[in-house]
Amino acid sequence: MKKTFICAALAFLLTGHSHAQDDWPNKPITIQVGFGAGGTTDIVARAVGEVVSRQLGQPVVIENRPGAGGAVAATALSRQKADGYTLVATTSTTLTLDPLINNLGYKADDFTYVAAIGQFPEAYIALPSKNWTTLKDATAAAREVGQMTVASNTALDKMLTAYIAKQDGVTLKPVPTRSGAEVVTQIMGGHLDMGYSSGAYYPQAENGDVVVLAALADTRISGLPDVPTLKELGYDVSSVNLVMFVAPKDLPEAIQEKLRLAFDQAGSDPAVLDLLKRRSVDAVNLNGSQLKETVDAHIAGYQALIRATNGD
Repeated sequence: MKKTFICAALAFLLTGHSHAQDDWPNKPITIQVGFGAGGTTDIVARAVGEVVSRQLGQPVVIENRPGAGGAVAATALSRQKADGYTLVATTSTTLTLDPLINNLGYKADDFTYVAAIGQFPEAYIALPSKNWTTLKDATAAAREVGQMTVASNTALDKMLTAYIAKQDGVTLKPVPTRSGAEVVTQIMGGHLDMGYSSGAYYPQAENGDVVVLAALADTRISGLPDVPTLKELGYDVSSVNLVMFVAPKDLPEAIQEKLRLAFDQAGSDPAVLDLLKRRSVDAVNLNGSQLKETVDAHIAGYQALIRATNGD
């Protein structure tokens, strides 16, 4: 009798769990943005959330939870229940790179990777008056003058700059700035020789006020097809930073599939694509196993960059 009761209870729990997944979602979904309101990640998350809401038939609530370059939101999510009702919108490097170089409250494998929609056009920039066409021209000039300053605002660009300096045998001195916008200001004011920007430079590049020396991603920037990538210039490194949507790890497969379909629609929605273009973000739509493979490749690339920078 006791054994029968336990089996019946277990069957009820399993059936109830399965039914809960079939019935998902039956309440609003929250997307917490790891950065402040008004930034690119926030604006893309809001546009994507509208499409996901229509697809799933439930409200999608956007909450901003900024702090520590996205780490505050990521840490909180890693401790959430994996029920699909709380997601985080962040940048991919917050998850793929930052745990490798900082002691954070999460690791890359603490998440279910739901979707990536949009890729930041990261690049090195300089003034046209420098008469440099590519990054190789800049490092050649650095070799002649002995040292060159580089506007910096992330740990990643410091590592990339150190790697490039080591490869070309030059001295490139990173100068800290508070944002990509400040990088552009420093370059346009002639205060620093060149700089790294994740995309704030784009309007000035279109106007010809700055020259783009190298694209950091594996492929060329869609709106700047003449700009070579770091790999095309002979540097065996790259940086791909995506607008990423993640859930806690061990999210049930049935919920993952529903989210995948909804976010896939968002990634191809005309309004979202138009927004990405207006924000100077390259259109990318990744999910499922393809996204997981991309994340794993990014992590392996950053591990190699760290080893190369440290001389290992």
